[in-house]
Amino acid sequence: MDTLQLIERAVGRLFPENYLHVIRTQNAASFERQEFPVVTPDGPEDKSVAVLLSADSDEMDAESVPSQWRTLQDEHGLEPHVVPFGMDGGGNLVCFDFSAEGEPAVVYWQHDETWPPLPVAESFAAFLQQLS
Repeated sequence: MDTLQLIERAVGRLFPENYLHVIRTQNAASFERQEFPVVTPDGPEDKSVAVLLSADSDEMDAESVPSQWRTLQDEHGLEPHVVPFGMDGGGNLVCFDFSAEGEPAVVYWQHDETWPPLPVAESFAAFLQQLS
């Protein structure tokens, strides 16, 4: 959990309590229900989230929050307020967007597209409710 606290300090905001509960009890787990809708520039699509990224501090672990967070910044130029928490099977990420006040929104970032992260849900709880 110390790793998540470091990220919280870096973005100046706290992770949602319901996310922290999930990560405490299911760290690096697979999602049972994986699909969610997202509107891309090409139109509505169903996307998926297969893995809850680990909260472990190992930045060499490709399926950890700190590793993916640094990769988004260093290799793809995203702002630090976009913090990944889930990944599909192809390297695309489901992230928190801490750019607005209040609870962070959930966005989808597709690694092989040039568009910015796409809105998915207004909160982590709303995201979990969308999964099918």
